[in-house]
Amino acid sequence: MKLVLKQRLFSWFDSYDVCDEYGNAVFSVKGRLAWGHLLEIYDNMGNKVGVLKEKVLKLFPTFEIYIGGEYMGCIKKEFTFFKPKFDIDFCGWRVDGDIFGWDYSVYSGAEQIMYVSK
Repeated sequence: MKLVLKQRLFSWFDSYDVCDEYGNAVFSVKGRLAWGHLLEIYDNMGNKVGVLKEKVLKLFPTFEIYIGGEYMGCIKKEFTFFKPKFDIDFCGWRVDGDIFGWDYSVYSGAEQIMYVSK
């Protein structure tokens, strides 16, 4: 399945629509005012399905993942010099990105399961 993130131009906080390859809205992501970043994820019926919440006062960015109000894991940025790299302690995944941080691959073990490009 191919998903497209569409950033809303006029928004006080990060807001995105996630559409399928045909332009149909699948999810919407809404930024909320909080200490650190807080992104709420809604399905196309308006039901909140997940939350990404930044943990503040960390040396490297760390985000907690909640699905249906239940803690599922977190995303942590690793120290690297040129190529951004993230660990996800959810399903044993890891994320590798390019030097500019615009393209990412998500891996489960050695298998690439997702590719993200801006």
